[in-house]
Amino acid sequence: MLWLLVAGTLAAATDVPISGDLTPALTQEAAGDAEGALAAVQAIIQAWPNEALPRLEAARLRLKLGGDLDQVEKDLEVAFASAPNNPRLHFLRGLLWEERGQLTRAASAYERAVFLRSSYDEARFRLGGVWASLGDWLKAEMHYQLLARTRPEWIQVRLQLIHVIEQQGRLEHAENEWRELHAEQPANVLVVEQFARFYERTGRPRQAAQLREKLGPSSPPKKMRPLRPSRR
Repeated sequence: MLWLLVAGTLAAATDVPISGDLTPALTQEAAGDAEGALAAVQAIIQAWPNEALPRLEAARLRLKLGGDLDQVEKDLEVAFASAPNNPRLHFLRGLLWEERGQLTRAASAYERAVFLRSSYDEARFRLGGVWASLGDWLKAEMHYQLLARTRPEWIQVRLQLIHVIEQQGRLEHAENEWRELHAEQPANVLVVEQFARFYERTGRPRQAAQLREKLGPSSPPKKMRPLRPSRR
């Protein structure tokens, strides 16, 4: 879900002044009570209706909970009035537009977020994904390349980078990227399996089998208990 990529990102916010103490709300969220956290933030908004940070927190929590997207948009509009250059504002706008299926608008919002903060990795990662979804492989590659340089340990970025390179038909380049990643992560099951599938897609089943053999025999599947009828 989208909220997994933003949970905690705003907790240490310092871009706008805090009017009202958000700590209890964030503590409730950390304890697993996101709905209670939203109610606490709403109470702060009642007292400080025009402050950006509580509005951003409310929008984030609503996105996390799958809440009213129209209210999310309203909160972000209020935040924009006082903090138009807050990169998190534009990141949340990107999430909102993604939820609504408006990917071009989402891309514009994420572009603004990374323009305002070039180190905004979460926004750049989602931006790469949106451009890939829109079929703009070169733009997606550019953002994944930047992330791969600054966050080489982020495996999902490396996998996405290789994917967009392959989608452009640059198979030799993609294979070189696979070899480099595999050399760094020789025991990573996900990396090995995806590399093996690349070999299978490109007509080299022997190399795929050799990769899998290096991991040893796979674990037997766990026995699953039969499902019982739902009581709902």
